Formats: sequence, structure tokens, C-alpha cells
Amino acid sequence: MRGKKSMRLVFNIVLLLLPLVSGCSGGGNSIARPLAPAKGVVKYNGKPVAGAAVVFSPKDGSPAQGMTDKDGNFTITTGGRPGAEIGKFKVVVSKAAAGADSKPPAQMKPEDMQRMGQAGITNTAVKAELPMRYSALTTTDLEADVSNDGTRNVFEFNLVD
Repeated sequence: MRGKKSMRLVFNIVLLLLPLVSGCSGGGNSIARPLAPAKGVVKYNGKPVAGAAVVFSPKDGSPAQGMTDKDGNFTITTGGRPGAEIGKFKVVVSKAAAGADSKPPAQMKPEDMQRMGQAGITNTAVKAELPMRYSALTTTDLEADVSNDGTRNVFEFNLVD
């Protein structure tokens, strides 16, 4: 009798954890989704932003990321592959001040930034050079709609105070 109860308990625990484990694979699909080229520019108060982390965060699927160059231009990659999955994204842009004593968001993995953004957590130990509302999924109003036609996937994000 006791063996059946412990087996039932283990079975119930496995059933509860199954959605959590299957949800960790970036969309629940072990086959890589097709990617489309995506790029753009980030400006703050009309000026290009160098060294900013740009993260495209989908409701479902894999996050994509890029880093701005000296002219504010970025190219998006997903899991080390060029491009982003087709679909709609919320966009997070962040940049830490030079000389900050903490790990800047630009050095974090996209998955870490996505989890922090979903939880509304920002790294307060790092002084941000951009308005904080753009650095969390809960407060950003930036969006990107990536289409099959890569020529249409050129995004301009104009950040303001």
C-alpha cells in the first residue's frame, strides 16, 4: 500500500514539473525555427547609441539579440545564428555606464535579460545611460515585427527621456 502512494506522489510531481521542463527549450520545439535577417539602429535623443544591448523578446520562441556599433547600428542573431524568428517581439534596449562595477547587461545572456525583464528586475548596481523604461519587458514600448521578407526587417528605435 505504501509503495503505491509513493509511486503516485512521484507520478504527480513529474506531471507538475513536465510543463516547466518542456518550456525551457525556447518555444518547446526541438527543431530550429527558420530565421529572417533583422537589423537596425538605436538613437537616444536623436544621437546614435554605441555599445547598447538590443534584445528581441517573443511571447513564444527564442529571444534574439544584437549589440550596437559606434554608429548605433545592430544586427540580430538568435542562438549564434544570424536573424530572428518570424513574428512579433517586445524590444529591450540597455546600456551600462562605462566603469560600472557590476556585470553590464550587454554581457548577460539573452535568456537572463528576458527573465529579468519578465520579472521587472533591473540591475540597479549598474548606472544606466539610457532611460530605464527601455530596459525591462514590463515597461518598454518598443516593438518589432519580423517578417519573411528580410528587406522589411530594418528597425529604428528612437529613445527619448
